Amino acid sequence: MRLKDLGEFGLIQKFFRSAGTRDRSVLAGIGDDAAVIALGSDHCLLVTTDILLEDIHFTQRFTTPFLLGKKSVAVNLSDIAAMGGDPRYYVVSLSVPGSLPVRFVQELYRGMRSRARQWGVVLLGGDTTGSKHGVSLSITMIGTAARSRVVYRHGARPGDQIYVTGTLGNAALGLTLLMRGLDGPESRQLIRRHQDPEPRVAVGRMLGAQKIATSMIDISDGLLGDLHHILEQSQVGARLVRDAIPLSRQYKKFCQYAGSDPYRCALAGGEDYELLFTAPAHHHARIHRIAQSLKLPITPIGEIIKRPGWLEVVDKHGRRVPVGREKGFTHF
Repeated sequence: MRLKDLGEFGLIQKFFRSAGTRDRSVLAGIGDDAAVIALGSDHCLLVTTDILLEDIHFTQRFTTPFLLGKKSVAVNLSDIAAMGGDPRYYVVSLSVPGSLPVRFVQELYRGMRSRARQWGVVLLGGDTTGSKHGVSLSITMIGTAARSRVVYRHGARPGDQIYVTGTLGNAALGLTLLMRGLDGPESRQLIRRHQDPEPRVAVGRMLGAQKIATSMIDISDGLLGDLHHILEQSQVGARLVRDAIPLSRQYKKFCQYAGSDPYRCALAGGEDYELLFTAPAHHHARIHRIAQSLKLPITPIGEIIKRPGWLEVVDKHGRRVPVGREKGFTHF
């Protein structure tokens, strides 16, 4: 069997799922956006890591070192946000070819510091090596949270409403436009969402602190794929209303470039780094107040149902909508 036959998540399930489960201090290991490690009876550490690899996650044609640095920190901030935590520290492992100009690394770290400073996150150190095959950038971030306020993927219950922050599909559509050479003033906002995502740290922290969300995940691999993780771990199903999915004005204008299905990027494009969460219906007014306070749209797009693993997409009239094989991004 080859890795591409097993798949990214099949590989994790086969070899790594049991890691850390024998240590009582590990409250959650593989399977959430961050590992959760107990610090006494009331608090915990949140630990997450992400790799950005040249020609897999980015190309230098479509970004700058400064924006790459910002994004590398942002994707880790997003993981901490999805757990309802406070980001605190990060370390960096960087592999770069010796032929790169020093300016590249200077700008890369300037971008990291710019995004980290926004949330008071401190760089502790890391490691740097040479590379013969492009740039590899790995960040490990550490956050903190009260144990009672951590939000996992496994808490969704039948009857919960499904919510998303912001708008979906912008990043994937922005990358499509970049690849087609359509980088202009009107498409700039979509492209920026791909190059420079905004992690939803404040809303994640509020949802955890107010104990509103029953489950949560950040949308890195696409709405359908990431919702599947919640359904699998919560042993429930979901019904999504396609017409309720929030789309930006720019997305609606340019979605024709993503293919015949205008919702394809929103359903399966990935790299939105918005938060996808579930909450009881009686919390709707509280969620609305959070959205108003942060001036950030938070939209109900479906509901959790009893049928484990079942995911259906319907239109506003309740008619089933075929989504084909759209499952979101996966490696291999």
